Amino acid sequence: MPAAVVFDCFDTLIMSRPLPGPEEFTTCLAEVLALDRRCAGEVVHTVFSAVFAAMADRSALQPPTMGLLDEALRERGEPRESADLEKALWHALGCADPGQYALCEPAADAMRRAAAAGHTVRVISNCYLPGNLMLRLMHRMKVPEVYDRTLFTADGGPKKPDPRAFRLIGEGDFERRVMVGDSEEIDIAPAAALGWDTVRVDPGGPDLTDLLTLLDL
Repeated sequence: MPAAVVFDCFDTLIMSRPLPGPEEFTTCLAEVLALDRRCAGEVVHTVFSAVFAAMADRSALQPPTMGLLDEALRERGEPRESADLEKALWHALGCADPGQYALCEPAADAMRRAAAAGHTVRVISNCYLPGNLMLRLMHRMKVPEVYDRTLFTADGGPKKPDPRAFRLIGEGDFERRVMVGDSEEIDIAPAAALGWDTVRVDPGGPDLTDLLTLLDL
């Protein structure tokens, strides 16, 4: 019976170096959005504080990154076009750096094989990039486009390990659901609590053999 196979994105499908910190984020915003550094620093503090507060509360909905950034700039009399905000986030989160992200080939191969066998493949990510930029990054990293649905928390809504996030991405008439991710705390344990099968990926040595065995591939 075909299953819903849900892949975590970062450190499962896409490997990442540590993300830029507030100082680098501030520098990038100041340059891309032509802001003075004081204003850029205030905006970064506002956005990071709101996101981190939501991340610290498992049941809190994550606020949309674009909305936070837009509101913080408008409050300081520095509104910018959406395209400029997207450019700032793209650069601030290292997407323009060719060494920041890399495709996990074993996970990509497992993704292709699962889809070819008739399973429904989906992607979920706790992230800071809005969905359109996440899709752009995944395309740039050559993540196989065999998924039929995504859930990116930076667009606003529940996030892992909230059961609501798993129920959303797992919607459909499936007898079996499989979560593939790197984090025991936010990927594996909450999915298992809902009765899903789980496969943990070690970012230091990704091996998807357990998933292939589980799906008889």
